[in-house]
Amino acid sequence: MSLTPAESRLHSILSEYLSFVSPGKAGLAEPATADALRSIFATLEKLEAELSPKLDPRLRHFMESKSYRKAYDYLSALLSSKLVNSQESRQSCPR
Repeated sequence: MSLTPAESRLHSILSEYLSFVSPGKAGLAEPATADALRSIFATLEKLEAELSPKLDPRLRHFMESKSYRKAYDYLSALLSSKLVNSQESRQSCPR
């Protein structure tokens, strides 16, 4: 199973963001790092605006709250649980 292309892009950008802000990360004050973070934030805001209507409500809440670690963990959990877009994860109606 896999994420949608949009979710994959979001997961990738969140991973990039977390690599910059991980505990013990040196050099956050360097101009190149600050520029990279600004670019990442701009991309995250753009993706949030673009994808918000299509996102799972919980993921949308994490993105709107700027809880990027939680958004990343949520997408990672979907990937690891193999429930992404699976038929088993959808409820069916007998009618």
